[in-house]
Amino acid sequence: MTTVSDPTPKLKTDDDVLGRVRALLPDIAAAAADGEDARSVRPQIITGLREAGAFRMALPRAWGGAELGMLDSAAVVREVARADTSTGWTVQAASMAWFFLRGLPQDTLEDEVFVGGADLLLRGAIAPKGRATPVPGGYRITGRWPLASGPFTPDWMLAGFMVEGAGPLPDGRPDMRVALIRPEQVTFLDTWDAVGLRATQSNDFTMEDMFVPEQHTGSPFGSNNIPAPLFDLPYSPTGASHDAVILGALDGALDDLTEIAASKRPAFNPRMLLGQDPVFQEKFAELQLRAAALAALSQRTTETVMNRTLAGQAPTATEWFSYTGGTQHIHHEGIRLLNEIMTLSGSSGLYSASSLQRRWRDIRCVSQHVVGNNGAMRALGAALSGQS
Repeated sequence: MTTVSDPTPKLKTDDDVLGRVRALLPDIAAAAADGEDARSVRPQIITGLREAGAFRMALPRAWGGAELGMLDSAAVVREVARADTSTGWTVQAASMAWFFLRGLPQDTLEDEVFVGGADLLLRGAIAPKGRATPVPGGYRITGRWPLASGPFTPDWMLAGFMVEGAGPLPDGRPDMRVALIRPEQVTFLDTWDAVGLRATQSNDFTMEDMFVPEQHTGSPFGSNNIPAPLFDLPYSPTGASHDAVILGALDGALDDLTEIAASKRPAFNPRMLLGQDPVFQEKFAELQLRAAALAALSQRTTETVMNRTLAGQAPTATEWFSYTGGTQHIHHEGIRLLNEIMTLSGSSGLYSASSLQRRWRDIRCVSQHVVGNNGAMRALGAALSGQS
């Protein structure tokens, strides 16, 4: 297939994570339908991705990771999401969630968590759904957390919480914290029976009056104790990996539409292939260009933010909100593009055997995430207007 642009940038990835992941893509695509039926990515797929380094790709080299930046990590996620959105979501969620633990004490991270290397699986929820009561040496935490994506048995869990009775921070924000816990401390609930991303096992979990030591807690927005540039960003960098899931799903949907164009004959014009229809051709070209424009936006805004970080600087308000506002735009424009791709496919994309309908449902779920609905466009408008 000849496309408007290469589906992923030709980026140099340390430790060749991208190369090893690409070798797994045929198996990931072939297992996608079965994974959806089972509501879980196949264990052998998770094992292959783990061995390829997909889950440790952002972590420091000093701890056994590949220390990839935002663009390189996003390139890996996009390739996987092109093969299967649920698997792409799994990679982005498990690999990027470490950012929220950067405020844990350095001794905890080096001497407990990563003492055996970075080949770890992390799962949990950053939303502060836990209530913590201070006790000598730590906290007793109770709560129920939704949307803990991870079709695997994790090595560690994270859970956001608020300390009961604690006042706000000096800037007025609530004193939100995060706890690092063992999976045996929580109970998973079978709640994830959703319209899309069905294989991600994004289930709820609960914890009841469980003791968590102080050294296993920290602020997700405080100082950074993970020695890699990605973790030095003042705010969450996960927008690029979320973009990559959307862009990968669009890549896959356009691939699906290409196959349909080469085989489908319109019901009332059976002498002509769909791809020979000039109206189809023009619309298909437009969709390809619009998808390529979203990819270019993500790459440009991500590169700007990452370069600031590598220079030891914080991004300006306009730069940061261009990045997060771009993510919001990509999520919502991705829905519109998938809707138009489905319309252009006619009835072909409606059947359960079609991967196109699965991508259509998946991208709707991705776009519901708070990362794509966090008011960033308003913040960007304020910054551009000099009102931030």
